[in-house]
Amino acid sequence: MGKGFTKAGREALLSEPRFGILSVARAERGPVAVPIWHRWDQATGELRFTSGISTKKGEALVREGRASFTVMDDVGGYVSLEGPVVHDDEYDFDLELVGTALRYMPHEGEDYVRAAYMNKGKPWPGIVLWRIKAEHWLTFDRAETLLAHEK
Repeated sequence: MGKGFTKAGREALLSEPRFGILSVARAERGPVAVPIWHRWDQATGELRFTSGISTKKGEALVREGRASFTVMDDVGGYVSLEGPVVHDDEYDFDLELVGTALRYMPHEGEDYVRAAYMNKGKPWPGIVLWRIKAEHWLTFDRAETLLAHEK
C-alpha cells in the first residue's frame, strides 16, 4: 500500500516551482484541465494563481465555485487538493503576478509579466487573483513508499 505525503511534505511540494494541473467541472463536457503557475500560501492554506476571468477557465471557476489542483514530483508522487475558489479583482501585482513568474522564470519573469500582462504601465483588466481553499487532499509519496518496500 502506498504512503501519502505528510502535511509538511505536501506543503513542500506545493511550494516548489512546478507546473500543476487546475481542473474545473464543466456542464455536459469533460472538465477544463489546464497547466498553471501557482503559489502556495502556507499561512492561509490557499493555492493562489492569476488568470483571466473571461476565459473558459475563468467562466468555469465562477460558475462552479470549486476546483481541484494536482502537482507531481519527479518520481511520480503527487499532491491533489480540492476546495472552494474565489477571485479578487484587487491584489498585489508584484507579489502575485511578478513574484510567481520569478519562481518559474528567475531571470526573465518580471520582463515577461510586464510585457504580457500590462498595457501602458497598468495591468490588463480582467486578470484576477484566484484562491482555492484546500478542503480535501489526495496524496501519494512514491519516494517514501519505495523506501518502505526496500526495508
